[in-house]
Amino acid sequence: MEWTVIDGFSDKDTERFRNSCNNLLGRTFVSRILWDNGEKKHNPDYSFLAQYQQIVHGYLSFLGWELFHEQYNGYFYIINNLEENRLAMDKESTGILLALRLIYDEDSERAGLNHDVVCYVRDLLEKTVVNFSILRQKPNMRELSKHLQLLEKHNIVARLDGRFNEVDCRFAILPTILTAVSAEKTNALVEQMKKLEETANEETDENTFD
Repeated sequence: MEWTVIDGFSDKDTERFRNSCNNLLGRTFVSRILWDNGEKKHNPDYSFLAQYQQIVHGYLSFLGWELFHEQYNGYFYIINNLEENRLAMDKESTGILLALRLIYDEDSERAGLNHDVVCYVRDLLEKTVVNFSILRQKPNMRELSKHLQLLEKHNIVARLDGRFNEVDCRFAILPTILTAVSAEKTNALVEQMKKLEETANEETDENTFD
């Protein structure tokens, strides 16, 4: 690792280096575009990472992290080489994450070069329960808000207006969803959710005959 390059950073670049690394470690993804009060703006952390990718990669590797760059979709992300710091998700949050990926796949062609897919909470609820049949019933709005806030923290969705516990809340599904839930993971999750649903149905049938 070229420590001399870091030693030669200006105060501004040193601060940007610190912010970029902390954002990766705390939020997993750093996107090229940020949403600010419903409007897009360029992310200076992304520009810094693009310019000093090898330096940041070397620094993070000492901490057990691997840095990756999805240039076409415009984001950096990290994976822990030691299989640590994995985000644990329950059935409901997993179902919502899967629904977001399916919505993104469904609408990504219309998104074009913008890459982000804009969605309403009401649409997410309808598709999760009715269209995709991922969950048997609509999640509690308070719990749904917690799930979406967690995903926003990790730069997978971005709230544009309203609140996540409101059906009229508008938010963007970011292209980082493609890494958070890969095509392989999507297929695996679909099968897993089907098995869970079948088990739940069997238990219901057994209780009916008891």
